[in-house]
Amino acid sequence: MGLIPVIMYVVGLGVFGFAGWVMNGIKAILLDAGIHETGTTFDFMLYIWAGCTIIYLIFGGLWVIKKYNEENYQYGGL
Repeated sequence: MGLIPVIMYVVGLGVFGFAGWVMNGIKAILLDAGIHETGTTFDFMLYIWAGCTIIYLIFGGLWVIKKYNEENYQYGGL
């Protein structure tokens, strides 16, 4: 039971990584097809994605630490 929060956090990082990889692939396909050019919209979406990832890293890490400080863990708890 002790590794479940860490595994959940790592799986969340994997989901973020996979979604970012898929979105970069879609962007490359659109650029190669000449449907759209890069510009402020792509930059804005990149900033939003980077911000979401940073927020997940910070608050997800705090969540993992909080889970280990709960009383149901053998060596943790207050």
